[in-house]
Amino acid sequence: MAAGVRRALSQGWSTVTTTTPAVWKSVSVLRRTRVSKASKATKHLHDLLEDLTRRVIDGELETSRGAVANQLIGTRIRLLEYERRLKELEEFEARIEALELAQQDGGESRRWRA
Repeated sequence: MAAGVRRALSQGWSTVTTTTPAVWKSVSVLRRTRVSKASKATKHLHDLLEDLTRRVIDGELETSRGAVANQLIGTRIRLLEYERRLKELEEFEARIEALELAQQDGGESRRWRA
């Protein structure tokens, strides 16, 4: 079993019985899961920013404290983006390794199919 497939299984992807089709199915499941998690995080950050804006405008929160809170929210957004890119890179690596494994299993030197 290729390292990418083992890593995919360890990350909770569905069981890989045949190399390429199962990996592609797992990738689509992972994408749907990631989108739903991202939507929840985005909604939460949006709510935080809305509340922060309202409190600063209403005078409930000093502008200096509001600015610091905004910087911290911005840091959280950058962290979420970094995590998204990292997961995307790991997914891409697993897909390439699955293609390489399928190529090796074929035994012939044939072109990859997109």
